[in-house]
Amino acid sequence: MQLYKISDYIIDFFKAQGIKHIFLVSGGASIHLLHSANSISGIVPVPTHHEQGAAMAADGYARSTGFLGLAIATSGPGATNLLTGIAGAWFDSIPCIFISGQVATFRMKNSMKIRQLGFQETDIVAMARPITKFAVQIKTVSRLEEVLKISINMALSGRPGPVLIDIPDDLQRSHAHFNPPSKVMNHKLSNNGLSYVKQFKKIENLLRNSKRPIIILGAGANTQATRKLSQKLIKTLNIPVLTTWGAKDLIPYDDTKLIGTFGSHGTRYGNFAVQNSDLIIVLGSRLSSREIGGDLQTWARVAKIVHVDIDKTESDKFKFLGRELDLKINSNLYDFIPQFIDFSEKYLSNCTYREWFEWIDVRKKKYGYKTSGNVHELDGYDFYLILNDFLRENDQIFLDTGCTVAWAMQSLSLPAGSRTYHDFNNTAMGWALPAAIGGALSSPLKRTIVISGDGSIMMNIQELATAMRYAPNLKIIVLNNSGYGMVRQTEDQWLNGVNVGTSSKIGDIQFPNFTSLAKSFGYKVGKATSRMELKMHLKSLFLDNSIGFLEVEINKDAKVIPQTRFGYPLEDSEPELPKEELIENMIIPVLRE
Repeated sequence: MQLYKISDYIIDFFKAQGIKHIFLVSGGASIHLLHSANSISGIVPVPTHHEQGAAMAADGYARSTGFLGLAIATSGPGATNLLTGIAGAWFDSIPCIFISGQVATFRMKNSMKIRQLGFQETDIVAMARPITKFAVQIKTVSRLEEVLKISINMALSGRPGPVLIDIPDDLQRSHAHFNPPSKVMNHKLSNNGLSYVKQFKKIENLLRNSKRPIIILGAGANTQATRKLSQKLIKTLNIPVLTTWGAKDLIPYDDTKLIGTFGSHGTRYGNFAVQNSDLIIVLGSRLSSREIGGDLQTWARVAKIVHVDIDKTESDKFKFLGRELDLKINSNLYDFIPQFIDFSEKYLSNCTYREWFEWIDVRKKKYGYKTSGNVHELDGYDFYLILNDFLRENDQIFLDTGCTVAWAMQSLSLPAGSRTYHDFNNTAMGWALPAAIGGALSSPLKRTIVISGDGSIMMNIQELATAMRYAPNLKIIVLNNSGYGMVRQTEDQWLNGVNVGTSSKIGDIQFPNFTSLAKSFGYKVGKATSRMELKMHLKSLFLDNSIGFLEVEINKDAKVIPQTRFGYPLEDSEPELPKEELIENMIIPVLRE
């Protein structure tokens, strides 16, 4: 054993786990941890300009590596500023460790019924507990090693997720004897030995009685452990495939089995496929309201549903929502898919659905995305359809929320090996830039691209400085559609098109000159207002490397098409098709009167 300063031991412990970067904002209650991070070789402290940015950078780091991200903040407002980033990791099952400094133990209110004793004392553990797998305050040295090991296992095992550790200042600066830390191995995935033969026989029977099956792949099928297995399964089964947003990048765009995305902001042809299906096998998706729309009873209403998920509560919820599933399998896909592949090769190789593929292909060609044809201005689909020509294998693209991500999920064509990242279930504005900093640092050999809206970039625009210092090769694109386009579309649907706090064109929300602002941070910039200019500036951004920041002016009236209005079935998205055309695309009865 050797004598450690506690803050040194904590940083050494996370170094032993393979973490190379720590995202942080300095503060009095975390200062010892930060100085330890600075003094220990093999760890790079990355100061952001906001704790929210640090949390999101750790999140992006974890998504890119498939391992752990780590962020540290001080007590009080530093700790509470982490919460939005923690929530994003929680809802998307991303393994992150968040450490908050806390006031010294002798300044804690403990059982006193006062709001605060020590300066910036805040009960961050209670606040974080609902959005973490494990939230704990360490008050004694005797528990430190045990809690750190538990934290690693909790973050990485089962359904992954974030952990918060709150550490008082006086504990950080104390000293104690420890053995040098080593890598915690208990979390490693291994086959659980379960046999799924009975479930496979049920799936075989369902498939042999099905004429229109589909497979839905979710984020659980797209983890570091399951991604290659899922791709092998799709090659084995001759069944059309839909993906949730979290699995958008799992299958290359030119794979003939891929239909595309579906849901309230999915493709029209994808929604026709899911709504007309008679059997849906769901792997690793909880089927959120974004996938099923506002009314579960109208979703895939004649289909048998097989749901395979690591979290039993996600399968069980359907009973409470009034829709019983036909087969529920509670399993880690790392265990389930290899056995399913073996079974499929033996018993399902002759299951083919040629007519169903052809039916889908007709709709995909008819309702696929094309450029607007307007040479003087751009809509969101123009942007992504042109961007597609500049993408290459192994790119990692970090997307912000609103129209930015919806347009991408509908029309972005991803080459093999490229990845898209987004905080899919929290969808915090401003996530993409700091998350991409984490992604660029974790994967320095990959080309890292940020695509953000004008509204989103403002939420964490201070991190342009962090990116310039620590990730200067980021390719940053801002889609300027004069405010919050997605919310304006909702205002059009429900509030007679009256804009409140969503449109810079009517002056109720103010934006800076983005190119001038980016210049002030040290970026070489470009601005595109037409298709010709966009192609020229994308060449400069990606091929010539002569600019690093591109503003793209998008028509303020550009909408996400289609988009399903709340309470309507997915096949009846806006803008509405004529009833005759809707009927032509429905094998099952339509619900529109």
